[in-house]
Amino acid sequence: MRPEKFSIAYYITPHGFGHAVRSLEILRRLLELKPDIDPIIVSDIPDGLVEQNLGILPPIRRIRLDVGLYQYDSLRFDLEKSLELLSGLLAESQNLIEREVAFLRRERVGVVVSDVAWLPLEAANRCGIPAIGIGNFTWDWIYSAYAAKDPRWRPIISTIRQGYEKCPLFLQLPMHGDCSVCPEIEDVPLVARKMEKSRDRVRSILGLGPGDRVILLAFVSLELDEVALRRIKNSDGIVFLYKSPMEFPVPGAIRLDGAPVSFPDVVGAADAVLTKPGYGIVSDCLAQATPMIYTERGLFPEYEVLVQAIESNLASVFIDSDNFNTGNWLPSINRILSLPRRVPDIAIDGAQICARKILKALPASTRS
Repeated sequence: MRPEKFSIAYYITPHGFGHAVRSLEILRRLLELKPDIDPIIVSDIPDGLVEQNLGILPPIRRIRLDVGLYQYDSLRFDLEKSLELLSGLLAESQNLIEREVAFLRRERVGVVVSDVAWLPLEAANRCGIPAIGIGNFTWDWIYSAYAAKDPRWRPIISTIRQGYEKCPLFLQLPMHGDCSVCPEIEDVPLVARKMEKSRDRVRSILGLGPGDRVILLAFVSLELDEVALRRIKNSDGIVFLYKSPMEFPVPGAIRLDGAPVSFPDVVGAADAVLTKPGYGIVSDCLAQATPMIYTERGLFPEYEVLVQAIESNLASVFIDSDNFNTGNWLPSINRILSLPRRVPDIAIDGAQICARKILKALPASTRS
């Protein structure tokens, strides 16, 4: 008699690429440890991002079970629109949970993993399936910052907490906020990607000279006016790197799309990264010891936690929103290039550890 086989349902919030990147790194380690495992990604993250990080495209169930915050671009979000979307999600929550219960049973899911949606935890609980949350915050902690000024957030937070309270195990990543709503928390090391090619090799592939001063722009999109762009164009001797869908019409800037290098390769080859503090890019910089120029991102509780990690571990420079938005980047760039690199003393094997814990949660017939 053949042993029963169960799959893994991995739910990934659509809020920012940081959640997706770390989740895909854990999935990559899962597939290395057990190549015959059948993961199903439940998210609406782009196919290209999945293939880029996994090397394959596993089944993806296109459904949004999390909102996070509604963002205009990489730096601005809309709290009113976020409230509207969350209210709609919660109004449909029971129907969504019932749909997920049917999906989990139909696909013979053996363990649910969530970064960091709460609805899948409810569905897993109803099915009696082990569930694991992974993240550096829970959404009730994020939204509590807004409830202090706007009471409309309070019933939303209360409902969300009921989902997290059904999480049997939460793997808490470094640079975390208050995740205490989860009944059992286990700290794990940083989940981060390492560069595969040498710094010199990456710079050669990109056509960069040994004396080029290279700044990687880590944004999904930017809204810069013509005055700002003209000022940036006058940053003589600086080579900017960027990726789509961001547009950056500055002479000499290099679009990375199609280049045979990974994003961590580019982070490691750059002299510094200019970005907003997000979990994914901060992790990449920590893993490669790459200096950071960082700007503000509005009222988002994770920001202060990430800034503390940046300033404690990396060569870093803060650029305020006025100087950033007007293109007055050169003083900050010159400053970061004058600082010595700092090499963080941080374990970055969190993906391997999380993958092993997920496999351990599967029914024994699938683990063998």
